[in-house]
Amino acid sequence: MIKIPTIDDFLLSGKIYLCTPDADKNKVLIINSATAVNKKLYHHYASYMAENGYTVITYDYRGIADSRPKILRGFNASFTDWGQKDFSGVIAYVKKEFPNHRIMTLGHSIGGTIIGMTKKNTEISGIINIGAQTAYYKDWSKKHKTKIYILWHILFPAITAIFGYFPGKKLGLLEDVPKGVIQQWNNRKKHHDMKKQMESTGITFYYDNYKSKLLTLGIVDDPIGTYSAISRIHELFEKSDKNLEMIHPKDFFIDKIGHFGFFSRKFKHSLWTKTLLWFDAI
Repeated sequence: MIKIPTIDDFLLSGKIYLCTPDADKNKVLIINSATAVNKKLYHHYASYMAENGYTVITYDYRGIADSRPKILRGFNASFTDWGQKDFSGVIAYVKKEFPNHRIMTLGHSIGGTIIGMTKKNTEISGIINIGAQTAYYKDWSKKHKTKIYILWHILFPAITAIFGYFPGKKLGLLEDVPKGVIQQWNNRKKHHDMKKQMESTGITFYYDNYKSKLLTLGIVDDPIGTYSAISRIHELFEKSDKNLEMIHPKDFFIDKIGHFGFFSRKFKHSLWTKTLLWFDAI
């Protein structure tokens, strides 16, 4: 494990997967996690990319998993902090430690959304976003919309108000999450335009700064990352060289992939290879 300083000097827990010297493609892949997800979820995918010539960095955002303080109640963090301060710090760390490497980024869910929250995204040569969306409830699948709305916008905020943070681990729902993240996400429920809504509160976005390659991937059976949902983030990268593709589970002779299934080892020779070849071509 390593410690990665953010731009405001908070120390994040990270892990480096080094490729073998003879396979080195002089590229570093940063993996931005989904909300409430431990960096360990990406271990097998990161190992696969390292085996294929990439130095890979995974990390936990402030307040999450190994970057969580002992007492989370009263800890100040938001998902815009994750983009503005944490991801910016990781990019700066990579530039310092691997000055001759090109930077690639894979953003999963919120991990793709926060890429537009740092002016340092101009340092990135290629981005793949998977299920990146804005938490606008009307974008969710009709089948799951009511259930997700009750969880995200009623139960989660209510539980967070009681505990002072969201106790995800106690409830068997991934990791504990800082109060500010839950509040900020909950505030997204009725606004289809995330950028406009949050800019009105003084937040600055940098999606337009990014002008390099972008591949947005959606999973057809992902109840959160629907086509409508991922299109909102995809379109914010107005000046990038971009493409959006929807992945169908039936094309891989399976019934479901969902929001997290992409990182299952059963996709090593299919979906993982697809992303490897895409990054290789940059």
